[in-house]
Amino acid sequence: MLQRSGVGQWRTGAVMRLLLSLAIGLLVLSGVVSMDVRGYWLLLAVNLVYGAFVWWIGERADVWLDWLNLVFDTTMTVAVLQMTGRSDSPFSFLVYFWLFAMLLVNARHGDLRALPLLSGLALLVFALGSWGDPGMQSYLLVNGLGVGMFAFTAQKLLLERRLGRLDPLTRVLHRGAGLERLGELMRRREPFDLAFVDLKGFKAINDAYGHAVGDEVLSGLAGRLAACVRARDLVIRYGGDEFLVVGAVNTLRERLKKVFARPLATSLGSVRLEGDVGVVSWTPEVGTDLDDLLARADAEMYRMKYTVSREDSKRAGGATIHR
Repeated sequence: MLQRSGVGQWRTGAVMRLLLSLAIGLLVLSGVVSMDVRGYWLLLAVNLVYGAFVWWIGERADVWLDWLNLVFDTTMTVAVLQMTGRSDSPFSFLVYFWLFAMLLVNARHGDLRALPLLSGLALLVFALGSWGDPGMQSYLLVNGLGVGMFAFTAQKLLLERRLGRLDPLTRVLHRGAGLERLGELMRRREPFDLAFVDLKGFKAINDAYGHAVGDEVLSGLAGRLAACVRARDLVIRYGGDEFLVVGAVNTLRERLKKVFARPLATSLGSVRLEGDVGVVSWTPEVGTDLDDLLARADAEMYRMKYTVSREDSKRAGGATIHR
């Protein structure tokens, strides 16, 4: 649901927590904001310890650190609101600041699934942060409207971001967005398998039945590729009738066998899909850069293309619509 942030963003978050803590401290120590000084020093110490932990564990962490950050941030925001006036606290903006930061993390991928969770957590923070205050009800009403407006706007922005990263025909990631995501996976040092998929006989379909049917075939193939992998995996239209698929290590090859197992329905009838698939694995120990990885996958696809049996070779060019 929440996108894994990565070492750079985790450490940036740790620095931002420290800067916010120091800014709150200046307001408290100067008397601008009413807060128990001993309580502030305790919160600062907790932030320092947690920031050091994030800095140390970041290179070895996984998605669990995003969830831990989520719990820590909401807990600390509740504590700040409770200790600085509850519904009269001048730090209500911290909740919106946190929402905006989380939106930026997820907007990179146009992920809409996290928005209801984040909005619900924001309302929970407002409720717990103002708990026990006589003005709690009206405070929650006002900020509930604020969070609702924020969520509505964010939903529109995330949707536009997502649509801008998709290939208009196949509705999977276009080449630029897909390679960007693939590069991010490599920087996060997450092992994966990469498949290079080349559809056989596509030119024959276009020539015999027209580009409209060819578009149906490409869209159908993309849908099957997306359906055979997990929601967090990647399907990329690399160009023409070529696709890249990123999935779990040691399972992707078996999953892709389902793609070509049955005919695909089109407006003119069904067509038997065939394709050449080259699968390579990437791990942090390999140390291959993105260009080298793509070259390996392409070479493996061509190796599979030219090592098929003579019988398969005879069938490969015969993409025919069966009415």
